[in-house]
Amino acid sequence: MTKYYEALVKQYVEIPTKNGSKTKINRDRILVDSDTISGVETKVHEIMKDNPNEWDLVSVKESPIVEVIDR
Repeated sequence: MTKYYEALVKQYVEIPTKNGSKTKINRDRILVDSDTISGVETKVHEIMKDNPNEWDLVSVKESPIVEVIDR
């Protein structure tokens, strides 16, 4: 049975302002199916590799979701 994990990714986005720019922090939760936490980390890095913003994988925890029904 597949396990689902919730990965918390923090992105640092530069937003232009009248006086220069300011950094905004976006926190995204990504649901990942994997057998291990290291597998989750690998998948998140693969997804985020082309992201132009600086980002950090903050945490990974097992999700209480037991099944995802796809159309």
